[in-house]
Amino acid sequence: MNVIELLKERIEDELYKKNKPRTVIFWYDEQGEYTVSDLEETLAEQPIQIRQLTRNNFFTLKLEIELEKKKNSFLLYADFAKPAIEDNFLLDMELYGTEFKADTNALLAEQLQVSDAILRPLIKKYGDFFKSTERKNKLKRVIAPNATDREIEYAMLAVLTGAPVANMEEITRHLLVRGLQEDSNEAYKAISKRFSTKRMWELLTEYFGLHSNDLTLQYLMEHVLYAHFKRHAQFEEQSLQKKYETTRGNACALFIDDWLHTKESEVEVLETYMKEIEQRFSIIDVLHERPIEQFADISTFPIIDHLLINRLTAELLHQTSNFDAWEEILNKRSKMNWAKRNERIRSLLNVMKDAVDLSKYKMFLKQYDTREPLYVQYTSQLYLIDQAYRRFMTGFLQLENKEVLEKLAEQLTNWYENKYLLKIAQETNYLLETSEVGKLPKQAKFYKEVLQPILEKESTRVFVIISDAVRYEVGEELVSRLNLRSNGVASISPLVANMPTYTQLGMASLLPHKVLSINENGTVLADDQPTNGLANRTKILQAAHPKAVAYRLTDFLDWSRETADQNFKGKRLVYLYHDVVDATGDSAKSERATYMAAERAIKELSIAVDQLSKWQAKRIFITADHGFLYQYPRIENDIKVVSVKGEIIDSNRRFVVGHNLLIDDGAINVPDDFSTLEGVEKVIAKGINRFIGGGGLQFVHGGATPQEVIIPLIDYRRTSQAVPVEISVAMPKRVITGFRIQVPIYQEQSISLEYKARTIRAAFYLNDERISNEIEWTFDMVGENHERTEQLTFNLVENYYPTGKTCELRMLTVEDDKVTPYRETEFTIHMYNALY
Repeated sequence: MNVIELLKERIEDELYKKNKPRTVIFWYDEQGEYTVSDLEETLAEQPIQIRQLTRNNFFTLKLEIELEKKKNSFLLYADFAKPAIEDNFLLDMELYGTEFKADTNALLAEQLQVSDAILRPLIKKYGDFFKSTERKNKLKRVIAPNATDREIEYAMLAVLTGAPVANMEEITRHLLVRGLQEDSNEAYKAISKRFSTKRMWELLTEYFGLHSNDLTLQYLMEHVLYAHFKRHAQFEEQSLQKKYETTRGNACALFIDDWLHTKESEVEVLETYMKEIEQRFSIIDVLHERPIEQFADISTFPIIDHLLINRLTAELLHQTSNFDAWEEILNKRSKMNWAKRNERIRSLLNVMKDAVDLSKYKMFLKQYDTREPLYVQYTSQLYLIDQAYRRFMTGFLQLENKEVLEKLAEQLTNWYENKYLLKIAQETNYLLETSEVGKLPKQAKFYKEVLQPILEKESTRVFVIISDAVRYEVGEELVSRLNLRSNGVASISPLVANMPTYTQLGMASLLPHKVLSINENGTVLADDQPTNGLANRTKILQAAHPKAVAYRLTDFLDWSRETADQNFKGKRLVYLYHDVVDATGDSAKSERATYMAAERAIKELSIAVDQLSKWQAKRIFITADHGFLYQYPRIENDIKVVSVKGEIIDSNRRFVVGHNLLIDDGAINVPDDFSTLEGVEKVIAKGINRFIGGGGLQFVHGGATPQEVIIPLIDYRRTSQAVPVEISVAMPKRVITGFRIQVPIYQEQSISLEYKARTIRAAFYLNDERISNEIEWTFDMVGENHERTEQLTFNLVENYYPTGKTCELRMLTVEDDKVTPYRETEFTIHMYNALY
């Protein structure tokens, strides 16, 4: 029953039960929770008039009640305490009237579902807090039933800070997010006025293990950030350790972890504090001489990523790096807060990953086996060098602050140009001189050996995407990305492109044909039929298979489902032509953007595969007409050679096709085994030479280097939906003996066509309350049973845990934006040296 209901009951009791002709009720409400207008509205149906009793309207009220309206009942409401007898000018009226005393404390205790005996001392202690109806209503929403005095205080702090629940983490975050200066922090000022900052600091000290006689919001923020920093530090900084000593380090670190998972505006405030406090802590001075393994796992401050990048850059420049260790460090840091939220840090880390890969792959050149053909070795290992260099340069050129990596980029480019490409050039020349092409499949046999058997034996519709100048290493990266999908699998094999490696011949080689030739206008013919343009290619395809058709990939990507169904209706073979890399590289104005174009080609091809898969395409091939050779630095004169003379039909910087051709030392005739183009002489520049003439110099193709010749043949097959791998705790005795526990998690299946990766979010819980840090981890391991276990480290909040108490390790599956319960594993707590 609330106060108004009690008041109504008193009015009815006075007028009806006691059968009085009228009544005068005095109500002294020291807390002033109501107004006369409020009371008039709520008591509108009662036969009583309401008047405000003030300290100076006694005489006016006395006249009205005793002379003017002698038959009316009155409620006199005063928002102050009852005056002393000598100061009470209406004492005679009170003697024949009655006083209404609302026991608001008891009512409030009943409404809050807490003990009246516990609440009354708190109301007396924090009287100003309980004067507001709004605050009491908010208190009802956050307080727990049967709350203790401390829990009531937590709830009061939650109201004053705006925290949605009455726990110390939420209260502290909502306090600190308002600012670290007490005189401008509105929540702190509210606590000072309506509660007690002394009591607040007592509760904060207890929860966060503070040890200081000078407690400020600034100190509290520094304290919890140092604990977060120290959690993964493999050293102790004595000055900071002494200042921010705590027995609740895990609780402090967990507080920061949780803050980083709140709404954007609150995370931005925390990140501002982190940047400011890394300066106060002089983190650069603390870490700059320490071994990287002592601080590589610390995620607190953004400067740590920059320190690690600077350290790695120096090691790569001096060739002293432990590549495996750095790969692990960079992968870990890419998943940390600053890499996820800061584009600059994320970009630098990604570029450094590629720099490490390129530096590691240098060994492939040292291991070059002269007994094995160049092209074969290229498809097994050497292509990774081109891939890593392309990825490194793509990332480096897009950095806002390139200067930090300029020396490294220069060193890696010098090695790529003067060691790697020089070796490739020498081996390419040897290969041409000996006509040693190896046993790799030929581009010219693609239709006959790959497509024709499928068209004859299966009823599946086959799509062939031909992307101009997508070389083998670009295709291999595309395969890696395609295999991240859960409804398909991609594989890659090499094809040796027809030489000279230029668009007209490469596109013709991928069409059905018996003989390739060229007319005097430079048009390549397939069995005497021109192969240039969609109409001619469609005609050749339909001559080999009537249910074939060709389109531009860019047109296809703009189609609706209905348009696609209409255009593909009744078709068994669909060729889709794509041109991004060649269109960029073949122009002298845009060739410096070649590597960026390769990245764009990968993205567009991925989108095309997604679109086709969504429309139920089950068999997709992706290949190219030729590759490309690209050198970022300006081309030196020593690799420009005299142009070929004779009756030239077609040519570019790397090749000439014609009759009666006269060549210099810098060029060589294409061996017969390397080309199926008949009726003409074919000449290419040796190694990485360019013929003197117009056009671009950095991006070239037409020659015989593996970068130009080896193209990808990607086979993408739509499959049934793969299921996530199962994981389990690999501990025979699930006992917790300390606040830090390492839990081995076993991945039960290897990643395959049937099983895809599972991402989990895991933490320990006790009575539905999280008591440890939360870890998000992706299980995507490939290998034997003994190779598929991951150690996850959890830090428990420092509390007293009764021996024998059980808790659960809860795992949730994270898939896109959806989180679902996965597995719970029970652990028993046996902490004999726990906190008391």
